[in-house]
Amino acid sequence: MNPLAALRRYAAHADPATAAANTVALVVGGNGPFYPAYVWWIDAEAGRMALLTMAASPFFLAIPWLSRRSGLAARVALPVVGLANTLWSTALLGAGSGVGLFLLPCLVLAALLWRDRLALLGVLGLGLAVQQVLLRWPWGSLAGLDPAQQAALVVLNATSVGTLLAFLALTLAGLLRSVQPHAGAGDNRLPARTFAGQEGL
Repeated sequence: MNPLAALRRYAAHADPATAAANTVALVVGGNGPFYPAYVWWIDAEAGRMALLTMAASPFFLAIPWLSRRSGLAARVALPVVGLANTLWSTALLGAGSGVGLFLLPCLVLAALLWRDRLALLGVLGLGLAVQQVLLRWPWGSLAGLDPAQQAALVVLNATSVGTLLAFLALTLAGLLRSVQPHAGAGDNRLPARTFAGQEGL
């Protein structure tokens, strides 16, 4: 089987929001090995420690598997794994590296939970709590990076976050189109069932 076709089959789900979560999870998990390579190019010492950021990749890649059991669990797991990875990466590379900016895509991913208010509010609350931890905790660097080495990673991390946010915007725009197949070009209203607060698939 064509590898790309196999990935599409693995990410597929009857619920468009869950399918979107699966796609994002595979993209993020698949890019896990590339991030340390970029860091290594900037600073070899930092790159060696950045290999440990790949610890989250298996969890991202398992999200489509989880979606076969529960679509809601998969959609919750995506931003939660992202938040955990942001904390872990900040501990490794230090707050001065700008890796904490990955918190922003995690908050955006909470939008995939729009049909379940409790899950949405829970993930948003967790994300804001993580934000306070990142802002108030005296984060150093388990990798032993000095401030200059951390600063060298800011542009890389900010660029990576911007690229990821752009990808999420395109993905969520596609999701909105899928739940409004008959809406007019000027009609930006979500259907009433959007706010039913039901899990569905």
